[in-house]
Amino acid sequence: MTHLRYLNTTCAVCGESCRFTIPEAAGSVGSRDLDTRPGEPLRSTIYAWVKRCPSCGYCAPDPGKAPKGAADVVKLPRYRWQLDARKFPKIANTFLCWSIVQEDLAVPAQAAWGSLHAAWICDDEGEDVPARICRKRAADLLRRAWQQGERLSSLAGTDEALLVDLLRRAGRLREARRVVTETLEQNPQPIIADILRLQARLIAGSDRGPHTVAEARRFKRPALL
Repeated sequence: MTHLRYLNTTCAVCGESCRFTIPEAAGSVGSRDLDTRPGEPLRSTIYAWVKRCPSCGYCAPDPGKAPKGAADVVKLPRYRWQLDARKFPKIANTFLCWSIVQEDLAVPAQAAWGSLHAAWICDDEGEDVPARICRKRAADLLRRAWQQGERLSSLAGTDEALLVDLLRRAGRLREARRVVTETLEQNPQPIIADILRLQARLIAGSDRGPHTVAEARRFKRPALL
């Protein structure tokens, strides 16, 4: 059972007092999804990972802290639109707004995570089209991070494996297949190669669903690329 506690803070953007319900630290049991989504009970705490100031709409893991320039981003038309965009679930909008803050402050890697987490919320709500939009955005931001010399992981091929899953689940199968081929040609570590071979099979079957790292460990037969 997940226990709850409260965070009382002052919004760093508007100065209003805020109170948030947050779960205590939780672990993850079982295999992660190919896009790094953890198992339970950590999985169900996602609603508390980013919080929204009820006064000004500033979204952040801790609204009591704001990087320089964040207050200006909160005023942008696209941020205000995203805050209450009807095509996305409310919590997905919260993650996407935090992603916009990170993107506009030139931290595309963190912005990519925010967009991916928004996709998970959409998955839980059964909102396939918004989930695909979020994953496409995350993929574009991940590539932008690479252009700036940022990597999400120091293990060679890990970022590319995540990109493949983002593209596959967004329906960009041909593009995903190309990344699989290019990355396997670089002889990545065995676990990355296993994941990519599983991805190749999923892409060949036009499978856009979620799958786990455990499946990749079991699936070691070479795939035709």
